[in-house]
Amino acid sequence: MRLATTRVPKSKIPAGTFDPDYQYEIEARPDYPMSHWFGLTKEQFPPSERLTAEQLELMANEFEQLWATYSFEPDFPEVLPAKRRYELMRDYLDYECSHWPGGWVHHFEFCDYEPENCPFVSEFCHCKDFVYDDFNENPVVKDDDSLPF
Repeated sequence: MRLATTRVPKSKIPAGTFDPDYQYEIEARPDYPMSHWFGLTKEQFPPSERLTAEQLELMANEFEQLWATYSFEPDFPEVLPAKRRYELMRDYLDYECSHWPGGWVHHFEFCDYEPENCPFVSEFCHCKDFVYDDFNENPVVKDDDSLPF
């Protein structure tokens, strides 16, 4: 994973500048699985059941550092255990996305705000703190104190 952090595609324009032609070029690129960007495949990482608690903590942290070098930001609940963080980031190696070199950050929420399908398991799920207006299907906060952020 550390070697993959040295292969991050660089921007063609200097930091802090804008080039609309370059932006169009990036937007026109096809999406690729994260494994393409990192040069790593899901099969290279063992299932979480085969790792110790210490190994899971190390691997989750290493994955987060790898993602950060590519400006990929996983949005996890603050106290989500290392095992679940590792599992989600490992599974996302098959997820197709674009990489925008030059400082644009791509956030990954993982959750579709459907409590019955929440990937964070019930004790870490924040989507249950929202109710949906049946007419508009817009999330409405149940209580200001229940906001996850």
